[in-house]
Amino acid sequence: MKKVLKFFATSKYADVVGVALVVTVAIMSGYLSTNLANYVNWGPWTKFVPLGIISVVNVGLSMMSTRLTGRLSNIGNVLGIINTVLSGAIDYILGNKAAIITYPVTFLIYTFAIKRWQESEKGKANKPLTGNKALVGIGLITIGTFIFSFSTNYIGYGGDTNPLFWVTSIVFGLSLTANILNALKLTVQWQFWLFYNIVQMVKAFIQGNFANVGKYIFYVINSIAALFVWQDTDKE
Repeated sequence: MKKVLKFFATSKYADVVGVALVVTVAIMSGYLSTNLANYVNWGPWTKFVPLGIISVVNVGLSMMSTRLTGRLSNIGNVLGIINTVLSGAIDYILGNKAAIITYPVTFLIYTFAIKRWQESEKGKANKPLTGNKALVGIGLITIGTFIFSFSTNYIGYGGDTNPLFWVTSIVFGLSLTANILNALKLTVQWQFWLFYNIVQMVKAFIQGNFANVGKYIFYVINSIAALFVWQDTDKE
């Protein structure tokens, strides 16, 4: 099973399936035909900006960022920055104020990740933290990211602690922790990505969004597969 999952993590065919899956889900959500004029009144030129197509391309970039990171390619972090910029712009246009606050931080983390990976050994994860150092280090990162997540979302939601606030805060806290661990090029990030994707999958199931359930099943499998790939480089 481990051998199969490692093949999945590095397979270009799986890349195509993953991109096709997320693009299909985005199209099914009705994004493709929208343009900028559907959301803002900035002038007649906005009807020529295909916001839907940009959004669909962006989800494809997100998938490839994850896939390439999973096989320790720094290009994944570069695509992550592009995805962050586009996602921030799209959320701003859609008026998602709670999410907008988080993007500058994610952008800085990806910028640091690119530099950190360039300075590290190519194709290998950094030496994992062990013992008390691991518990304290990862614990502090996790606590810090969740405090930041809940604080920024509290501001973004205007103090309204509705169920969506809690879900959004937990999801962003998990992704922010994983992104920082990725910037440090540590294998343990994939446990956090796994948990993040499971939470997103359950959320989609509860909402009855079965297209997104399928998408996150792929991401869950990819997290496990990438974990095996990274763990093997730890031992080399």
